[in-house]
Amino acid sequence: MWKQIGKRIGQYKEALIAAPCVAGLVIIANSFGCFQLLEWATLDKFFRLRPREPVDPRIVVVTIDESDIKRLGQWPMSDAVLAKLIENLKKQQPLAIGMDLYRNLPVQPGHNALVKVYQTTPNLIAVEKVVGETVTPPVILKRQNQVALADLVIDADGKVRRGLLSVKPNENESSQLSLAARLALIYLKEKGIGLEMADAGKKHLKLGKALFVPLKGNEGGYAKADAGGYQILLNYRGTRENFETLSLKDALQNRIQPNRLRDRIVLIGATGQSFNDLFFTPYGNSFTGNPTRTPGVFIHANLTSQILSAALEGRRLIRFWPDTVEWLWFVVWSFAGAAGCWGWLQQNALGKKVFPIWNIGAVIGAVASPIGASYLVFLNGWWIPVVAPIVALITSAIVMAGYYNHKLHRLASLDGLTQIANRRYFNEYIEKQWLQSAQEKRELSIILCDVDYFKTYNDTYGHQSGDWCLQQVAKAIGDAVRPTDLIARYGGEEFVVILLDTNAEVAWQVAQKICFQVKALQIAHINSQVSEYVTLSCGLASTIADFEGLPVELIKMADEALYEAKKMGRDRVSRRELKTL
Repeated sequence: MWKQIGKRIGQYKEALIAAPCVAGLVIIANSFGCFQLLEWATLDKFFRLRPREPVDPRIVVVTIDESDIKRLGQWPMSDAVLAKLIENLKKQQPLAIGMDLYRNLPVQPGHNALVKVYQTTPNLIAVEKVVGETVTPPVILKRQNQVALADLVIDADGKVRRGLLSVKPNENESSQLSLAARLALIYLKEKGIGLEMADAGKKHLKLGKALFVPLKGNEGGYAKADAGGYQILLNYRGTRENFETLSLKDALQNRIQPNRLRDRIVLIGATGQSFNDLFFTPYGNSFTGNPTRTPGVFIHANLTSQILSAALEGRRLIRFWPDTVEWLWFVVWSFAGAAGCWGWLQQNALGKKVFPIWNIGAVIGAVASPIGASYLVFLNGWWIPVVAPIVALITSAIVMAGYYNHKLHRLASLDGLTQIANRRYFNEYIEKQWLQSAQEKRELSIILCDVDYFKTYNDTYGHQSGDWCLQQVAKAIGDAVRPTDLIARYGGEEFVVILLDTNAEVAWQVAQKICFQVKALQIAHINSQVSEYVTLSCGLASTIADFEGLPVELIKMADEALYEAKKMGRDRVSRRELKTL
């Protein structure tokens, strides 16, 4: 059994070498963020494909749109209108009111009335902006510690995928909670659930059934992202359709059903196109994913819903694999691409018929597999790279196909017995070099070598020994020539050496060295008529190549020199030299 396993592994040894190498390159590329934009786009697609979740019954969003501005006649709305809005909402006894509106300056009339509302509404949370261009909150609410952050984390492609739970503006200040975190904690406090430190060193926080782990900047498809503050990946519930809404008009006119807002979180935010509080998110307006912008208040609603659902119901926060597991994931798909391609090429080489449609299906299936696997994992609360393993799979397949073609070309160019160039490759090579030498007016030499009395050697020692003898002679010639020289088996017991940019004198020295190296092998040849060991006869021809001559004439001249060497008693070198052919 072990022998069969070893044999099977041996069939895929090339894939076992190529796959880790390709995976290593993909890991390096991934660490530099080469696939980041594509990974983000894939994550966005997963969010859009995911089954729609139900409306969160704990949150109501009061929307302020373009029609409200026309009706009010001004923006920002006056303090009197805002005070009336908050008073009407208070009557419904919500657990918390989040005001996602910047109100750092009085807007008359009604400022005193608004201040009084601020002072008598302990569950009202206003917002400020502390990252980048800052915006201060209402002074009275700041003094009463009823302020949270409205800052959002925007990725390099302009989309909001991460949620901010808290930020420490500077070393001298304590951490400030985001609007979503503040509202969620107020709600959960009424349910008897408080925030606990699960691991102070790692900043892991326990809240009910949820364990929050801050992003470090390299999770999922991210690479060296700015992970300042306490960030988590937004596990969107959905678009504005996933939240119950109440128009500003209905709220001001007190057209609110009894107990509709009781014990719920109410968010107030601008949703019109002119408010400049719109952001790109993973959601689009169609299956094609063309992005539309989402009002910031609904992003806060999504993050609030995420915290509540995780703490109360155990809804999964999106998790990530450790780096080592991700690397193994890349290696697995890299090997799948390498082994799959290699196996297909081997089957094809054996002549097994494979229909083209099957090949197309196999390619589509191979690429779709990591996508499908990642999507299923995403549905269970994990975000793992998709693009990087696909790149590893495809690249490994390309590498194996390239290696296979190189191997076929090499096999077609090599002599099977001696593992040096064969006659076919020699013919192609000398034609190419002849043209280059003629163009540059360079000298070209060839040496034809013939094993003396080789037929007698075969008759004496047998054909297996004859094959071994040819292999040893080929190695000896290889040791004698220079790295720039080409050795080929010309046929039978004949070998040929091409020496580029080499005159007759230098070629003569190389030929003498070849004869010496072969004789130094001391391969016994008792029936040789010139020596007790195997020897060579060599014919050398040199010329300055030109376009009027042909390489076949140089070969013919070397053959004549070889014939002359044999005629003179063998075990020697004979040469011919002409400046032009």
